[in-house]
Amino acid sequence: MTATITITNPILRGMNPDPSWIWDDEFQRIVLVTSTFELVPGLPIYVSEDMTCWKHVSNVIDADLARRLLIPFVDDSGGVYAPTLRRIHGKYVIACTIARLDDRRAMEGGCTESELMRFHAAEGNFILEADSIEGPWHGPFWIEGAEGIDPDIFEDGDGNVYWTQTRPAVNPQWEGQTEVWTQRINPETWTFVDDGLPAGSGKTVIWRGYGMESVWAEAPHLYRVGDYVYLMTAEGGTSFEHSEMAMRIYAPHGLLRAFEAYEREASELGECIPQVRDGERCYLGTAIRAFHADKKNPILTHRHLGLSEPLQCVGHADLLLHPKLGWWLVCLGVRETRGKRDGELLSYLGRESFVAPVSWEHNPADWKLDGNGAPYTHEGDPGWPVTCAGLGRLADEITVTTEDDGIAIEPRVKSSLAGDVEPALVDVADGSTNDVVVRDERDVSYRRIAKLPTLMPIPMSGSLVIRQNSTHYAVFSMHGTDVRYEMVNGDDSQAGSVAVQADGVRPAVLFDDNRLSVIVTGMHGLVDSATFVRQGQVLLSVDARFLSTEWAGGFVGCMAGFMA
Repeated sequence: MTATITITNPILRGMNPDPSWIWDDEFQRIVLVTSTFELVPGLPIYVSEDMTCWKHVSNVIDADLARRLLIPFVDDSGGVYAPTLRRIHGKYVIACTIARLDDRRAMEGGCTESELMRFHAAEGNFILEADSIEGPWHGPFWIEGAEGIDPDIFEDGDGNVYWTQTRPAVNPQWEGQTEVWTQRINPETWTFVDDGLPAGSGKTVIWRGYGMESVWAEAPHLYRVGDYVYLMTAEGGTSFEHSEMAMRIYAPHGLLRAFEAYEREASELGECIPQVRDGERCYLGTAIRAFHADKKNPILTHRHLGLSEPLQCVGHADLLLHPKLGWWLVCLGVRETRGKRDGELLSYLGRESFVAPVSWEHNPADWKLDGNGAPYTHEGDPGWPVTCAGLGRLADEITVTTEDDGIAIEPRVKSSLAGDVEPALVDVADGSTNDVVVRDERDVSYRRIAKLPTLMPIPMSGSLVIRQNSTHYAVFSMHGTDVRYEMVNGDDSQAGSVAVQADGVRPAVLFDDNRLSVIVTGMHGLVDSATFVRQGQVLLSVDARFLSTEWAGGFVGCMAGFMA
């Protein structure tokens, strides 16, 4: 029987960065989580059977857990970074980091000295665990001795569990160089194993980047596929040079045995295992290294497509094997809006979640000068992952056809991903139950701006707030028949008012084409946003570039909020 589905990118629109997912075999569904930085509730959980329709089923972090995680005391673009979602010893587990904590604010807000000591002993790294994806989630379990950001948690076939993450290189060869380290961890106590065996006697550095002057090797994930353990890392930074790399180690009897074999081989070659710091090892030797890189790296990027490509910053990927649809990855990307200057790209929506099919391929030639016939590949060797084979970039749409004799996947680019013609309607005063707050600042409730253009009615009572961060935002409110506005661009601000000149007419703000425009029509309803914009009179139009990530800095996207 034939079945066809169409998957549309991005699968999660508007500030859903750093996606991580698993196939939940017990309930036959995909489970996905994304970063939320300083937003509360945080770590939203989405589920889907086939990637075409995603349901938001829960939030891992509520107000109480946010306080235990010290989220009320983080700076802009701080808070919850890069979760990894896995099943570990039968439980749902999320490994994550709290970044950019303001210690002074935390102390003034009532944090105890012991709370801050546990936080700093773990460098903000923690575990949450649950028996059900809907919760309740238990923790945080602060990981004492963790160092860096972007933790990964991996359970190998032999039962060993590995904590892996990135940190600034201890002895960097160039600015921006980082290193990925791993250590076995006890999932019953969430403490590091120290048994004198490989990856159990201090941290073991396993990667520093793919090439000369490579920077920001981060977001590591370990996977077992066949007889190999694969390491995937994002490199180049989460901006226009973002990319995804693949490496692997032959480990048919487990990663621990593979590390032991590496140390024996190094000894036989007369190569001393480098010591990064006392009690730490490095598996990046001069003659050999433990993990070998895919020579076709990067396996995913858009940096080679140039600035004419509207989807940029692609990377931070996570693999998944769907029992019916095969191998896929989820990653982040940024839909850019073109500015008036040459080469000017501006992002307002934040980093969103995209998916792509993955195939596994072997090199069809062994490259021996003397020949020797067809290359031999043993059964346990899956080869290397290839993303969107034949396309070279993420697809706007992916059609998947399943038949009795297999799966056919057709990714295609249909048009620009930069924006949509039909304006989205976001009424911040409609009483939505899906709103979030920033840290614990409950005077404004926000929702993500998920597409451009977006039309936002100005409340008749209260204010519309369009926020990039605490120093870059715009406020619109009604005072009689006037619309009052304030634009805050760092240390600069602009305020004023425009007259609507008619009672009972509700003006709206259109966010499009790098501008914020106050529009009014004779229509008393806003059901048809396209007609409203087409027939509307523009009372005010201002440059909105100060709300872009490129101008404001940080990692988040714009949100629309209601302030009573």
